[in-house]
Amino acid sequence: MAAKTDSSQAGFLKSYLLPVLVAFLIPGFGLWFFDHVEADYDAQIRESIRAQVDSDTTLTPEKRAKATQFAETLEASKVMASSDPELQELQSAFSEAKNSYAVFRWMKRIAWTCLLTAIGAMVAIGAGLRFAGNSQNAMYWNLRVGWNVLRGFAVVQVIGQSVLAVALSYWVTAFWMNIYVPKLIVIIGVLAIGAICLLVAAIFRKLPEFWEFEGTLLKKTDAPELWQRVTDMANRLNIAPPDQIFVGIDDNFFVTEHQVKVGGEIYNGRTLFASLSLLKTLTRSEADAVLAHELAHFSGEDTIYSKRISPLLGKYGHYLEALYQGGLSKPVFHFMFFFWNMYQMALSKQSREREFRADRIGSELTSPGDIARSLVKIAAYCKYRFKVQSKLFETDESMEKMDVFQRIEHGFPKFMNESVQGSELDEASTPHPFDTHPPLQSRLQSMGYEIKAALKYDEPLPASNNTWFSTIIGAAEMEAAQWKAFEDEFQKAHQITLAWRFKPEGEAEIRHVVKFFPEVQFTSKKMVIATLDYEKLNMSDWDVALYLNTITACRLEDGLGGQQLTIEYKHEEEMKKHSLKIKYKDFPGDGAEFLQTFEKYYGRCMTAKNYLEEKAKETLEEKN
Repeated sequence: MAAKTDSSQAGFLKSYLLPVLVAFLIPGFGLWFFDHVEADYDAQIRESIRAQVDSDTTLTPEKRAKATQFAETLEASKVMASSDPELQELQSAFSEAKNSYAVFRWMKRIAWTCLLTAIGAMVAIGAGLRFAGNSQNAMYWNLRVGWNVLRGFAVVQVIGQSVLAVALSYWVTAFWMNIYVPKLIVIIGVLAIGAICLLVAAIFRKLPEFWEFEGTLLKKTDAPELWQRVTDMANRLNIAPPDQIFVGIDDNFFVTEHQVKVGGEIYNGRTLFASLSLLKTLTRSEADAVLAHELAHFSGEDTIYSKRISPLLGKYGHYLEALYQGGLSKPVFHFMFFFWNMYQMALSKQSREREFRADRIGSELTSPGDIARSLVKIAAYCKYRFKVQSKLFETDESMEKMDVFQRIEHGFPKFMNESVQGSELDEASTPHPFDTHPPLQSRLQSMGYEIKAALKYDEPLPASNNTWFSTIIGAAEMEAAQWKAFEDEFQKAHQITLAWRFKPEGEAEIRHVVKFFPEVQFTSKKMVIATLDYEKLNMSDWDVALYLNTITACRLEDGLGGQQLTIEYKHEEEMKKHSLKIKYKDFPGDGAEFLQTFEKYYGRCMTAKNYLEEKAKETLEEKN
């Protein structure tokens, strides 16, 4: 156990904490470099004054000694930074280096600002996180204050490090190699502007205020008994009942006080979601235990804090995305990502404590056995549904009907019994849109149960008249309609995936790929026609077509007459590589559509090639 803990701690340090140090790299190097260059300039000025003193034959020994002492103790950088009027005459003597000294001075200030704000942010947020776990309210305020601190920190860091990077791109080569590279300065400048623009856009972007999911509104007239049971349990908990109940085919139950959007309509207040599929799997008393568990989140104000914290996490996540895409802002991303994970760990700990509390309340309103059996059944159902869907999605055959619903319905009873006997559910957990659920084993143990004791082997699924599903008017039709919509999307996604997997081989596979990657043509200003299909690119002025699977490298580069797409390729029987150049900007829209299409078709070819190679490797490993 100790070795495992040490390993996990080492993994955490390597994955999250060490990358934080990257945020100190540019300011740290910038501070050292500009201090070094400034000291070098000071030394050069001292050496210059010494040389003047040594060559001045008019000086008396006394004046020469005084001048030599002045030269040896002079720090021109401090003189140039001083606002003392008495030093103005001396400053004018170093006027040629005035701008350079100003740059060194400001770059060092910016570097110090970046370093000190990074250290300050680490100390402040770290101290806050130390006490955040005391309560949900403490976590909320820590996140709210911490988010504003980190957002301000990111602005300072991205602007500061961008300025430092641009300055370094000029001064490093100018100082150490006596040259400067305009192209490098321009590239760094563009990256800096891009990083700042992405960050500014992230600050002002408005995120959706609602949470959207698929489901059907369950009217009280369609399920009066279920609504009454939910209301009765809410009354026993001294809380208001849900404002609306939705049912669907997701494999979970949940509650929220977020504004939700379902079927194009916006709903406010307390929302309860119940899975139709699970309502068929659970007896009424077992379903009551789950519903009581969910209502317990209202009683503990868990949903209120989730509603308050979620927008902050959404903004934080969007900010991280902008930092990750910003190029020069990547070091700042790693810093922010570290604290994101620290917040997630603290929230996860609280979330698990909330789940244990809700389990306890669910067992009190029903019985420990009911909540235990419901947990096992739900975990098994989630596991089996994932297994069925994964297996179907991984198949390399084009299927007219996926029949996900029927496969789950028919195979689940057997799977449930087998999984209870084995160890497949030991670390299982149930999905949830807002909270992190503890492993099934931990939840059962907190109530004094083991998986096998909670659910007996060969225990049948409940009779329909012992489920809440049977009391909902039109439940079967609601479920069938939602499964059809799901399977249509599932099959569509599978069909697209197959088009990226197939080599293709045979007429059926070729037709399938062509359906998603049809032949396209582009005509250049010089009337050169480029024809692109799933396997090759052909230009009307070429003798032969270029097969995409022979390409070894592609790049954009400057050439005679403008920028070109350079393609390197090699046939299997040849050792030598060949290259082709395409003036893609001659095609409409400066060649943007041509490049995008070429990238997509070439990407498809490479994806299929890599997929088949990986599959062949797995097959070989299985045989061995």
